[in-house]
Amino acid sequence: MVAKKHSVRATLRKYGEDTSAHGIPRAVTTKSWFRRLFWTCLFLASFSYFLYQAQALVNKYILYPVNTDVKILWSELQFPAVTICNANPLRFSQLVKFGDADFQNAGFIPQPASNGSNSQTVTTQAPTTTAQSSSDDDDYDYEAHHGDFETLNSFMGLLVQLNESMRYSLGHQARDLIQECQFDGRPCSHRNFTKFLDSAYGNCFTFNKEQGTPPETTTSAGPVHGLSLILYIEQEDYIPTITEKAGVRVVIHSNDVFPFPESEGFDAPPGFLTSAGLRLTSINRLGGLYGDCTLGAGHDLLYPGGYTQQNCIATCHQDHMVSICGCADVTYRRRPETTFCNSSTSVVKCEEGVKQRIASGNLSCQCPASCSDRVFRKSIGLGEWPADSYLNTVLSKLKTRTRGPGTGILDDSDRFRRNLLKVNIYYEALNFELITETPGYEVENLLGDIGGQLGLWVGMSCLSAMEILEVLADIAIILWRKMSSKERPMSSRADNVVGVAGTNSSDTYNGHTVAIPMAEKI
Repeated sequence: MVAKKHSVRATLRKYGEDTSAHGIPRAVTTKSWFRRLFWTCLFLASFSYFLYQAQALVNKYILYPVNTDVKILWSELQFPAVTICNANPLRFSQLVKFGDADFQNAGFIPQPASNGSNSQTVTTQAPTTTAQSSSDDDDYDYEAHHGDFETLNSFMGLLVQLNESMRYSLGHQARDLIQECQFDGRPCSHRNFTKFLDSAYGNCFTFNKEQGTPPETTTSAGPVHGLSLILYIEQEDYIPTITEKAGVRVVIHSNDVFPFPESEGFDAPPGFLTSAGLRLTSINRLGGLYGDCTLGAGHDLLYPGGYTQQNCIATCHQDHMVSICGCADVTYRRRPETTFCNSSTSVVKCEEGVKQRIASGNLSCQCPASCSDRVFRKSIGLGEWPADSYLNTVLSKLKTRTRGPGTGILDDSDRFRRNLLKVNIYYEALNFELITETPGYEVENLLGDIGGQLGLWVGMSCLSAMEILEVLADIAIILWRKMSSKERPMSSRADNVVGVAGTNSSDTYNGHTVAIPMAEKI
C-alpha cells in the first residue's frame, strides 16, 4: 500500500478548502479562473482594509486616552486650611524703634532728628529708571520698571536681610490680628493658628493646618458651621511708602500644602463682612502612560508640605536664578547654601533675563499637575459691617479683650471701620464634585475592536486564527522531516537497502519459499 503524499502545497490547499475564513475556500475550490481571481482579489482587498483598521486601533491604544467621570457625592467634609495675612508686612512703629540704618537711608523710616527723636516725615526716592510719565504711549519705555515696583523690590531686598525672629517680632502678631474666632459654633483663638513668613505679606497665620492631628471636619453647611473671624488690621501702623491697600489677604487651600498668598488669595477690606462660600471639587488624575501628573516624589521643593504646581514653579524659578545669576530671588525662599540677590543693575538684568527665558520656554520647568487635587471654588460676597444697630454689640465684645483695639478706635466709629473687619468661610453645601480619570481604551477594548474588524472584513474569528496556527504547525513538521532526511548519511541508507534486498527478500516457511516485497518509499 502506498502512503498518502504529504507536502507544503497539499497542506495549504487542504487548509484553503476547509478553513472557516470567508473567501478563501471560494478562491481555492472554484474551477473558473475568473472567479478564482475575483475571490482572491476580493479577499486581499478586504484583508488589506482590515490591516488599515487594525493599525488605526493600535495607534488609538498607544495614545492611552482617558475618560473623565464626574460624580456628585455627599459626605462629611474636611474643612480646608485658611491662611490670613495682614496687607502690611511690618508694623511701622516697630520698624522705627528698630531703627535700622539701611531702612532709614532708603527712606522707609524717618532719619533720627538732632535731638535724638525720629522725624515723622518719610519720603522715598525710587531708583532712577528710564520710564517717564507720559500720556503718549509711543514715548513710554515698557522695558523699564515703574517706580512703585522698584520701591517695593528695594524694600523686600532689605527685609530678607533680617533674620526670621526679627521679622516675626516686627510684623503684626496673631494675638492682635485675631480678635475673635469661632469654628462650627465653638470658640477658637490665635493659638489655633500656625505662623509662617511670606516674602510679600510678612507674618501669615494658618488655621486647620495638617500637623500631626486630623484636620477639622464639618457635618453641616452654612456660615454658622464654618470659620468666623473678627480681625484688627492696625491700619494706623502701616508703612506709608509700601502698603497701598488696607485689609487682609485670605487663602483657602488643602490642609497639607503650603499657601502662596500673593498668587492664590483674595482680599478682605476693613469695614466689611467678607463671606466666602465654598464648593469642593476633588480631582483624581491618572499618571504614568495615561497622563503627565505626579504624586510629588523626586521633587526637592523649597516650601514644606505636599506637592503643588505653584511650589514646583517657585522652586524651579529660584534654582534657575541661583545657577545663572549666582544669587536667590528675594520674592521666594532660598536654600540654606545660597544668598539673596541685591538690587544692583547687573543682578536685576540677570533676573529679568531668567524670567523671560522661563516664560519663552528656553528654560524649562518640569512641573506637571498633581495626581490628586482638592479645589475650592469660592463665591465671595461683601456686606458693610457692622450694621449700625449691631455696632454696640461688637464694641462690648472687644472692650473685654486685654489686647483689643484701644479706646480711641472703639469710641470712634470711623476709625473702627478703618481698622476692623469680619470674615466668614463656610461650605455652601456638603455635596462635592468628584472628577476621576479612567483609562479610555484598554487591552480588552483593543482586542474586541480588532476582532470585530476581523469578522466584518475577513469573516474570521479566534477559532479561525487557531486553524492558521494548526496549518503553520503542519508545515513546520513537514519541513523538519525533509531536513532530517537530508542529514542522514548516504552510506547508512545504502546499507539499509542492501539489508532489505539480501536478507529480507525471501524466507522459508514450512518448506515453502515466500517472497517478501521491499518497502515502498514514502
